[in-house]
Amino acid sequence: MAQLGGCNGEQLVGVNDAICFTVLLDDTGATPLPIWSDATTYIINGTIMVENNGVVGASPTAALTVNGTAVDGFVVAPGEARSITMNDINSIALTGTGAGTANVKVSFSLNYKF
Repeated sequence: MAQLGGCNGEQLVGVNDAICFTVLLDDTGATPLPIWSDATTYIINGTIMVENNGVVGASPTAALTVNGTAVDGFVVAPGEARSITMNDINSIALTGTGAGTANVKVSFSLNYKF
């Protein structure tokens, strides 16, 4: 539970938030499925984790795209999980490749100062 009213007298105040949800991912072709985007002017850093709970051999892989660019080598096969820590995150998306569907858990932290 957040504690409101405890204002800090410092010039910059840090904010740390965590988000977690599950998406039903199928083959998206070459079009990434948007997960989150930043509409602020803050520089946001964080860790992104993708857990592919699909069935091995029957579900698609999940590839991570950050800021409109595929993250090199970040492809999560069914039954696997991967994470990456990045700076200046403006958007997060997933691309599904393969047959079937998969429950894919996406967790990420957002860390910034204002």
